[in-house]
Amino acid sequence: MKAVFSIFPKYYKHLDVHGLASLVREVGLDTTNVIIRDGYWASPSGLAADMPVFMHAMRVAGLNVSFATTDYSVASLLSDPTPLAILADNGITDFRLGYFKELPEGPRASFTAARSELERLVPICERYGLRAVSQLHHNTMLSSPSAAWHVINGLPARWIGIELDPGNQSFEGYEDWGRTARLLAGYIVAAAVKDTLLMRDALRTSEPDKGWQRTWAPIDEGVVNWHDFLKSLAVIDFAGSYVFMPFYHEDNPELMTDNLKREVAYLRQIMASINI
Repeated sequence: MKAVFSIFPKYYKHLDVHGLASLVREVGLDTTNVIIRDGYWASPSGLAADMPVFMHAMRVAGLNVSFATTDYSVASLLSDPTPLAILADNGITDFRLGYFKELPEGPRASFTAARSELERLVPICERYGLRAVSQLHHNTMLSSPSAAWHVINGLPARWIGIELDPGNQSFEGYEDWGRTARLLAGYIVAAAVKDTLLMRDALRTSEPDKGWQRTWAPIDEGVVNWHDFLKSLAVIDFAGSYVFMPFYHEDNPELMTDNLKREVAYLRQIMASINI
């Protein structure tokens, strides 16, 4: 199993493209995702011009970028697949879709609609040689592996994939990692690397949530058992990307980077201990 360590650099948009490449090397990662979002290195409106500049800079830095994090809905791509043509022309092979949201008609109708949309997206992905990836995320329709299975089961894994997200799943959709890996085997394209802590506000213990809340944390401090997670993925010979998502200290980039270095070292240490 070959592990690729990447980053979703949400809180590093203050860096230029060369600074981002330097960050990747500094913290011990292999590459970065390209974010397609206003205010970042490639914007939806300027995609055709921005992507070649970004990808060239990364190649010059010795980084192979193949994964794009986008907010495109399936409906928008069915209407106009031009962004997929641009991504493909610039060497992207996988892209994260925007999140599926529950419809007013409820979860059953929402699952049916999402499935129908993805079925229609498959031939477009095949046309451009791109795989559409859904990220498991709290407060969205696909917050758990079982929810994802209802939507993707039977679709071609060459064109439709899943990004696990242990940190987000800890909010509402956690399921046993071994069961998750066996259920979604073949569809798992990426694994987000971020974590959470449960904290209690002593001044709010009388409220319905009794003062408990989740907060983002480095992976060597949070609740996720990363040993179990990695072992479960090893069983199915996972060969995708581990996408680090430093969602802490966003107002202090230097401290965030120090913690990110520690996270990268921590995950590599676990991999070495279980012979991955």
